[in-house]
Amino acid sequence: MATTHAPGTGIGPGDARKHGRRSAVIAAVVLAGAAIAVPFGARSLDRDGALSAAPPTSPSPTPATHRHHARDDATIGPRGDLPPLLPSGGAGVRAALREGARVRVGDITDGTLRRTPGAGWQVVVRWDGRLQPLPTHGPVGLGAASWVSASGLLYTRVPTGITGRFHVYAWDPHGGTAYTPPTLVARDLGRVCFDRTFTAFGDCRAAG
Repeated sequence: MATTHAPGTGIGPGDARKHGRRSAVIAAVVLAGAAIAVPFGARSLDRDGALSAAPPTSPSPTPATHRHHARDDATIGPRGDLPPLLPSGGAGVRAALREGARVRVGDITDGTLRRTPGAGWQVVVRWDGRLQPLPTHGPVGLGAASWVSASGLLYTRVPTGITGRFHVYAWDPHGGTAYTPPTLVARDLGRVCFDRTFTAFGDCRAAG
């Protein structure tokens, strides 16, 4: 039986049949891939659209401690002209004196706290080449209701009979010579209101 050959194509009759079957297989694979890819792409678009439409997350609420201090400030009043009165050691530290703690004696020198007989306290400084205690003067004394502020200064509070409200005194150095150390004099700062944790204070004006 005679065979024909298409000149210039390099494909004979047998080759044409093989080529046709191969083309049919490739076409089927392409169509199957499209059938899979189209639904997947639609699902991806739906998912992306859902993500883009999601509402933005709301910011974290303000910690309760901050809200607590805001209420306290409204109760205790503004600080006004009061000096920094919070105790050394950070928030929440009990306002009390500690043996050996360093204190500032105004802008003159530094001293050290020392407990005395009878549950009292005194400030000892090196003056005229030796350690000397500073005398105190005023309506109050250094005791259990005294504390050292974060700036190193001494204060004493006296309860007024109203919770959180005190009369506060600052201990300032007065006098002194080359041989005699100054005297710590209690200066009245007036009424001061503290919160329950002793981490905020004000001049009590909002409290009446």
